[in-house]
Amino acid sequence: MKTKVIAVLMTLLALTGVFAQGNDRTRPASGYTIEVGGSTSVTPLMELLAAEYSKVKTNIKVNINGTGSGDGINNAGVLYQIGMSSRELTPAEQGKGLKETIIAIDGIAVIVNKNNAVNNLTIEQIRNIYTGAVTNWRQVGGKNAPIAVVSREEGSGTRGAFEELAGFQGKLLAKANQLTSTGAILANVAQNPNAIGYISLGSLNDTIKAVSVGGAAATNANVLNGTYKIARPFIVLTGKNVHAESAAFIKWILEADGQKVVSKSWIPVTP
Repeated sequence: MKTKVIAVLMTLLALTGVFAQGNDRTRPASGYTIEVGGSTSVTPLMELLAAEYSKVKTNIKVNINGTGSGDGINNAGVLYQIGMSSRELTPAEQGKGLKETIIAIDGIAVIVNKNNAVNNLTIEQIRNIYTGAVTNWRQVGGKNAPIAVVSREEGSGTRGAFEELAGFQGKLLAKANQLTSTGAILANVAQNPNAIGYISLGSLNDTIKAVSVGGAAATNANVLNGTYKIARPFIVLTGKNVHAESAAFIKWILEADGQKVVSKSWIPVTP
């Protein structure tokens, strides 16, 4: 009798072991967090990409910090596994040994208040407004009112790209209102009938109005066909020791599913 009891107990223990192994096989892999930081213009796109990726890799979290392109470049491979930039790197920054990957193309929209009668500006007029040569909306076909110039802060990727593309690098009007995020510029221009600003084309909403530039509307189609001239790349940056999960995320972004997310408001870089 004792022998039979022992045999039964051993069988139960063996079965328990089998069930435990089965549970281990079905248990999801441990989670992992990818730290991403940098451009506030790239941030909305990265948030969409991260949300979609979480459906594919449920054990991966992408933590995104919109801190500006300068921070994304300086801290890629340090504070962040992936840095974000909305401008090309300078020669000095290229010497940091970072790998640059373009994930999208974005236009920069020049925005005004919805009640502003001005619908089109030339590159020259934009340059003159931002350097102080033009100070009144009446000079560019609007009402008799002073222009409130709104810009991004120094170090912003959007500002760097905008100044370069509009041809006034380092010559921003001294009294321009310099704000630190896309959201702040949107809010300022929406509230001030005399303001002018610039933001990522993918961040446009119905609280403000994007003006045409040189007769070309601010649309992805016009960026693609070359008629809308104010456009720049969205770049992610990695250091020398890239974690496998970070590399897998970037790879997914460049594949069909990731570029499908890009195409919602930006221009894909791969078919």
